Amino acid sequence: MTRPGPRDDGHTERIPFWRNVKTIGILAQLVFAAVVVAAVVVLWLNVTSALSRSNLPADFGWLDARAGVPVAERPIPYTPSDPYWRVLLIGFLNTLKVSLVGVAMASVIGVATGVARLSGNWLLRQIATWYVEVLRNTPLAVQIIFWYTAALATLPPTITNPITLPGGFYFSNRGLAFPFPYPGFAFRAWLPWLVIAVAAYLLVLWWRRRQIARAERPGRAWPAALAAFAVLAGVGYLIGARGAAAPEDLVFELNIDRGRLTSYLDRDGDGERDAAEPTVGFAPATVRIEEGMLTDRTRNLNEQRQRKPSVFRFPVVEPHEYESAELRFADPEQAERFSVHIEREPGAGWLYEDRNGDGTWQPGEETGENGDGFDGVDLELHVTGFERYLVTSRDGGSRIPRFESPAASEALAEEEAEEDGGAAAGFNLQFGSPEGEEASTLEGSVDPHVSGPLVWSRPTIPVSNYEGGFRFTPSYLALLLALVIYTSSFIAEIVRGGLQAVPAGQTEAAKALGLSDGQVFNLVVFPQAVRIVLPPVISQYLNLTKNSSLGPLAAYGELFAISTIVANQTGASVPVTVLLIVSYLLISFVFAFILNIVNARMAIVER
Repeated sequence: MTRPGPRDDGHTERIPFWRNVKTIGILAQLVFAAVVVAAVVVLWLNVTSALSRSNLPADFGWLDARAGVPVAERPIPYTPSDPYWRVLLIGFLNTLKVSLVGVAMASVIGVATGVARLSGNWLLRQIATWYVEVLRNTPLAVQIIFWYTAALATLPPTITNPITLPGGFYFSNRGLAFPFPYPGFAFRAWLPWLVIAVAAYLLVLWWRRRQIARAERPGRAWPAALAAFAVLAGVGYLIGARGAAAPEDLVFELNIDRGRLTSYLDRDGDGERDAAEPTVGFAPATVRIEEGMLTDRTRNLNEQRQRKPSVFRFPVVEPHEYESAELRFADPEQAERFSVHIEREPGAGWLYEDRNGDGTWQPGEETGENGDGFDGVDLELHVTGFERYLVTSRDGGSRIPRFESPAASEALAEEEAEEDGGAAAGFNLQFGSPEGEEASTLEGSVDPHVSGPLVWSRPTIPVSNYEGGFRFTPSYLALLLALVIYTSSFIAEIVRGGLQAVPAGQTEAAKALGLSDGQVFNLVVFPQAVRIVLPPVISQYLNLTKNSSLGPLAAYGELFAISTIVANQTGASVPVTVLLIVSYLLISFVFAFILNIVNARMAIVER
């Protein structure tokens, strides 16, 4: 084949573009892209015209209309009167909430299980193997339904008698609640320091990497950078805390009868909240009630797959929140028949008839001769010196138990005592006013606290739900557990394969240098295995994110579930589907972009 060369007149002969393979390839790609775009345009025009003939929306004008969709999981403020775009944003944030937490937990469990599969301990190795083989081959939908219906819907106790975990954690059929920091009054003063701390972290990280490269010795850059961030952020926090001050017109309104606390700005100074006066969120205060009474009635319950007769459950009051508490019968005659077994101080337990007279509860005494429990017995819990630290919610509200005045109960007790010629059994404490004075009424006070840049909110249980702190609902927990356990089984197999792919010569060379087994794994084997396992693990992260669309199986309001409701209400199926596709593509692209950068930095540079 003769190649083009210089002609006799000195000009170079060029290949015609229709014969140039490179040019033809570019033209072919452009033609293909044009055909795809034209096909998409034609398809969109056909779809929009068909929707128009059917009186269905084909554009996105409905996004500003009132949504009217109730959502239980709300990471940002939302009411049903808000527009559709806001409820879709909540679905997007809910998807991120379960995906980000799920990725972190699945990584930890997957790596630990993958390492355990190669352990020298036979029992640990077999447990890890069964974990992987059983859970990896069980459909994800089945696991979600199991966790939601069989585990979290039946096993935890009710909210009125939760499991108390160390650190202020509560676990019940309403989910998991735990303390959580929120921005306080001085957060804005601390925010510039955070920005400076982040800039210092990046600067020190760059400087240390240059130092390590120049020294041509191994080293880590992040400890010095992290120390710089911590010092600047800590100094800024202390400075912000010293200058913290609540707004001068901040007022706390306590309604004891309704059990509500509201923080707002009293701009006109009249002591009453008007419609134009805004609430203030995340305001800390201590609520004090000198003397109050809680009421309850015994019930026969079926919970945790057990029958529990004659049970009473007052609102949860922790022992450090009161000076004294006494449980009494509303009808003094009941005190002669029944005794009380306390399960949780001071107001959770059950009634029983002390048939053998030993003064303690024996199984079976909580039911009558016919086997039924003692249902409908009225009880009172008299509390003195109640004191609870609260942080109002984002909308400026909080709740406490609904106390009643003990005056009426005391008057009834005195009348019964006079008729019986003495004090009725079960009434040992004296409440109310001294003789000759009027009966006391509920008295309460609120002591505001000056919060720093962050205010620590702890969960409480005023009535039948959590208040304060941060909470994970059973729907969220069921979806999260299923996604984490299912995905971690795949990550475990990837990690096992990556560890086995490291050449045996690397281990032998490390041991020849005198390294221990732990040092061989941490310094030689695992770092090389990470380079192998990271690309397939990225795919598992994306799968976890997309599998979160199974949230409706656990009644979790993520993006797909909310999009389905919006599409049914508006009829805008095509625009909603487009938004759904774009949202998942955005999440996947961000995950892939960040993790591919990490993968490129960790890859071995070939000469």
